Amino acid sequence: MNNKQNRKLIQLIAFLMLLLILMACETKTATTQSAKPNIIFLMDDQHRHDAIGIVDSTMYTPALDKLAKEGIRFTQAVCQAPMCVASRNSMMFGMYPNQVGIVRNEHGLRDSLLPAKTLAQLFQDAGYETAGFGKTHWGTSSQPFIPSTRGFETRYIGECREEGAVMMIDVAPDRKERYNEEVKEYGGGEEKPLGYIGRTSGIAEGDHRDGWVFEQCLNYINNRQDERPLFLYLSFLKPHAGHNVPEGYESHYDLENTEYAEQPFWDEDHSEHAFGVNRRDMYINFWKDATEEQWKEMTLRYKANCSWTDHMFKRTLAALDEKNLLDNAIIIYVSDHGEMLGERYYRFNKYCLYESSVRVPFIISGKALPKELMGKEDSRNAELIDVLPTLLSAANIEIPQSAMGINLLDTNTSRQGSFCALHEKKDQAAFMWRNAQHKLILVMNRKSNLSEYNKDDIIDGEFYDLENDPQEWNNKYHSSESDPIMTRMKDELLNHLKSQVKSKI
Repeated sequence: MNNKQNRKLIQLIAFLMLLLILMACETKTATTQSAKPNIIFLMDDQHRHDAIGIVDSTMYTPALDKLAKEGIRFTQAVCQAPMCVASRNSMMFGMYPNQVGIVRNEHGLRDSLLPAKTLAQLFQDAGYETAGFGKTHWGTSSQPFIPSTRGFETRYIGECREEGAVMMIDVAPDRKERYNEEVKEYGGGEEKPLGYIGRTSGIAEGDHRDGWVFEQCLNYINNRQDERPLFLYLSFLKPHAGHNVPEGYESHYDLENTEYAEQPFWDEDHSEHAFGVNRRDMYINFWKDATEEQWKEMTLRYKANCSWTDHMFKRTLAALDEKNLLDNAIIIYVSDHGEMLGERYYRFNKYCLYESSVRVPFIISGKALPKELMGKEDSRNAELIDVLPTLLSAANIEIPQSAMGINLLDTNTSRQGSFCALHEKKDQAAFMWRNAQHKLILVMNRKSNLSEYNKDDIIDGEFYDLENDPQEWNNKYHSSESDPIMTRMKDELLNHLKSQVKSKI
């Protein structure tokens, strides 16, 4: 063979090798693109919709801001019940609270009585490894039975025992005791006024329940060997009071220039649907006479708690990225409800249908998100029950017929308004129907089934022009009986109640 023939042979071999390499790359890319995305579910508790830097420039939440800028932020999202147990059960089953059978912070359901499979169970059935860290709140800590982990193979919890979960109190009792000692004067739920004012914590981050759960999550990520797609759930108890914030996070804020809740010019509470609900006298009697410094400390430490949870999210995402688990991932962040933080006549925590209580931060991000959706703000009437169908759709998993939400990744889907319900009074129920412009709240005689409600059951109501009255100080319900907007919203709300045909309460 002469030199010319040798050169041609070498060129042919080189061409074939290049072709094989290109084919291998295409195969690898196609495999990656068709692989199930990892689902990273980040959640915290009682986080106001506006307590992130991308909304309020005084907030320091760089991790959440980054997720929002790279993904979709749903600007009008609401919860379906403004309290932990009912909201979280509703979200994890993708059904309205009345359909689940849990409408308050009450004992949860035994495993044999569950209305459907949980989000974690659905991902486990679809071949995902499921790992859950932190709060799910299937029921109260005093309930007479212990629920299972309900689809989580790996499970670590700081509070509220689950069968088969690793509990902080069992494996780190000294840490738990140090935490309990620090908050012993904060009262039930750590929500006494002293719990809201809080302090700079005198214990290590890992002695906090969230800090301990965060440590277990990092350890799991760093040592994970499973090759299955991952469904990771990380849910913190803060920024819910008490505001005993680990050292360093208060430094992001200026106490002297901290702005706190402005009060309406009332001499008594005006809230037809939530009057007297949830320790109102305690809050009013204390905060009406509180000092300006106490108001500022309370507000600043709530913000600092938000910054702490944000930093733990940041470190979690960094660990996932180090393990290449974000290369093909959907990342979701939500909170279960908001926090009034002293607004609207010294109203704290939730347990009402006003904006700061029912609206929630809601972000979907990650490299597996369709490129055309990245960097967007979405003003649709999103609800927490949309989490389940949206995540299942992203993973190409069949959505169960019981799911009541919509797939938010399908931009052609929408709803007329968003719904939330309050069942804090024995003989009454309050239902909200809201959009970005207006909010209607109907106070009704309580029925055993939502489909039974009609106009004759209306006792009272509230109607707000949110664009011109964002603080909801001016109830226009009784002066707007002939208002076509309120009339239409009332019909929409009643029709929505009747549509919940599987209602139990």
